[in-house]
This record gives sequence, structure tokens and C-alpha cells, in this order.
Amino acid sequence: MEQPDQLEKLPSGSERVLYERIGSADWEMREVKLDVHEQVALWDENPRLQTAKMDGFSTEIQLEEALRGSRGYDGLRKSIQEIGQMQSIYVKQTPTGKFLTLEGNTRVAVHRELDRKFGSGKLAGTFRYISAKIVPQNFGDREIAVLLAGIHVRGSGVRDWERYVQARFVYETVVGRPGKPPIMNQTQLAESMGKSLTWVNRLKDAYSFALKFVEHCDSEDNPRKLAAEKFSVLEEISKARVIGPQLRDFDNVTHDSLRDEVFEMVRNNAFKEYRDARFLKEFHDDPDAWQQLNSGEAHIANKLARQVESKTSSPKAKIAGLPQLIRRAVERGDSEFDDDDVSQLQQAIDIIEDQVHDGVHPYRLAIKKAARTLNKASRADVKDLSQDDLNEFRDAYGYFMGLVEAHSTVGGQ
Repeated sequence: MEQPDQLEKLPSGSERVLYERIGSADWEMREVKLDVHEQVALWDENPRLQTAKMDGFSTEIQLEEALRGSRGYDGLRKSIQEIGQMQSIYVKQTPTGKFLTLEGNTRVAVHRELDRKFGSGKLAGTFRYISAKIVPQNFGDREIAVLLAGIHVRGSGVRDWERYVQARFVYETVVGRPGKPPIMNQTQLAESMGKSLTWVNRLKDAYSFALKFVEHCDSEDNPRKLAAEKFSVLEEISKARVIGPQLRDFDNVTHDSLRDEVFEMVRNNAFKEYRDARFLKEFHDDPDAWQQLNSGEAHIANKLARQVESKTSSPKAKIAGLPQLIRRAVERGDSEFDDDDVSQLQQAIDIIEDQVHDGVHPYRLAIKKAARTLNKASRADVKDLSQDDLNEFRDAYGYFMGLVEAHSTVGGQ
């Protein structure tokens, strides 16, 4: 079917041709001005709207309403009203002749709202037209995914999607969704976004976990919205030490009850912030702490997390973990310990010994340590000594024994 040429309504000279690199190819696009009411259609699959979507959007009015409630809308409206549109939207012409907004739906909604608001006066008509880049007809799902990832995931600006939207985008791109197969694999998506494969897999796994939470909360009015609100906690739980992989082992029924328990904790606001979930294993290993988490008390995990942090951050706890920490470093071969490290550790030991043996002169402790060291000497240790080492020891021993004979009542008996 031949498409109506809606660009005929535009003033002459309002169109230009440009080339833009998206993915591994350069694309020719026409940049034009489009009427936001008559020529532009909003995209009901806009990833930013997925937290609000329940049974879908049937009208443009519903789409606009959802966009007005999205993060950053008010700030963008103020910016466009004061300084105008800064970046073009991306659209693709449909068989009806209208242009579907692939990127920039929020800007379209803002322009529509402002155009209605300023129907008369000096700003009348200012917001009716929006600058748009028309992508070619062979610009497919893969290219759309790369375009959106480059704008909303790879960057670090105000246009970034929230974490839940990023995770859903990653999941649906590499896993697919009902009626739509995967667009690319994890490696390809990671390369197109400039992210690591680990980053992509982590978000994919976190969203899989969030989907299970949605199933668990099916009695809620909008479980997807709840999952989005709790996503940072859910993501942290899904990667928790030991217990995280168990909770993500969806095919193992032995973990189903544990997963249900944890989901109820999240549902009941047991976790005040995502950092509280980092101690899930410690909570699970402590029957009393686990019982408190199951109590339904809001933010109880925050209180328990502070208790765990207090224990693990104490000097005693750090000392207990030091031997294992050093052993692992030596085994990995990524350590370069030297005499300075030994000296610093010895200083720490001296401080502790002074505190443990309060009132006992440190020299007495040093003598005991020296005696233990000499008693443990082996043939190999003796053969390894240099003449200088032996001379230094003999001189020190002679000096010390002279003091003992002259001043010690123990030595004179």
C-alpha cells in the first residue's frame, strides 16, 4: 500500500539529510519537523512505560498520561518550555503514514501538553512541531535496540533509564518475550552497549528473579510496578552469597519455600534499602535473625544489617580474618610482602600483647618468644644463617647475660 506523504504539510527548507552511525553501520536519515498531534504516534512498547503498563495502552491519551507520570517528566517540560527542544526524536513511518516514535516519546508528550496550554498568546504554535529523525524502513528491531541502549543505558546522563527498565530491556533483548524472539545474544548486546558480559548477565538474571517476584505478588493491583519499586533490593538478593544462586535455581523445588519467604520479606518492606540484602546469608545462618525477618516488621533488615556490620568491622573480627586473607593473597600470587609488612604486623602484635598482658613488661614477653624461636630451630635453619647473623646474636647474648649476672637475682642463684 502506498503511504501518504505527510511531509508535504511542512514548510520548504525544513528538511535536511544526515548520516548517523548506529551499531556497525551508517544510516541515512531525514531530519524534519513533524506536527506532534497530526503526524506523530506514541510507541506503546516504550521501555520507560513498562513499570506503568498493566493490560496495555489502548489510546494515545493513556500513553500521554503514563508518560506524564514517568520519572523526569516535569524537569523535561520545564526545560523545553524555557529553552526549547535540544535533541531530535527518532521516528519510523508506518503504513498509515503516521510516524511512530521510537525514541523521544516523553518529548512528544511534553510538546503536546505545552501546545494545548499555549493555544493563544505569544507562545501559540511554538510547541506544535517537533524536530525528528526519520529512520529508514529497513531499520529493524536490532537497530532499535542498539539505538536505545546507546542513549539510555550506556551513558550516564539524565536520559538514563532506571535500573528496572534497563534490566527489562536487557532481558527482552537477549531472551525475548511472548510473541517476540530474542533480538541478539548477550555478547552482542554487551558489545553494542560498551558494557561487560558480566554486567549484561547480571541484569538478565536479576530481571528473571524479578519476574518470579511478579508471579508471587499476583494478588497486587500492579505487581510489575511493585517489582520496579523493589528492584534494587531484588537484584541485591539475587546475587547474595550462597543463598542468591539457590533462590535463582527455579527448577529446584527444594528452594521454592525459601524463595517465597524472601519474597514476602520484600513485600513487607523488611529491607529499608538494597544494602541490607547484602547480609542475607548471615541472616539465614542466624535462626533468630531469620525469624525477625519473617515477622513482617518494616525495615527490620536494616537493624539486623547494622548489627552484622558492627561485628564484622570490629578490630577483633578483622584480625580473625587476616590469616585467611593473607593466605589467599599468597596463593593467588598477587602479593608482594616485604620486611616492612612484617614490621607493621609485629607492631600490631606488640600493642595487643601489651593490652592482653597488662602490667607485664614487654621485654619479658620478647624473651619468651625468643626462647620459643630457638627451641624450634632446625638443622636447615642453622645452615641458612650467615656469619654476620651469628656474630650479631653472640654479641647480643653476651651483653644480655652480662646484665643478668650483674643485676638479676634469678641469674645469681
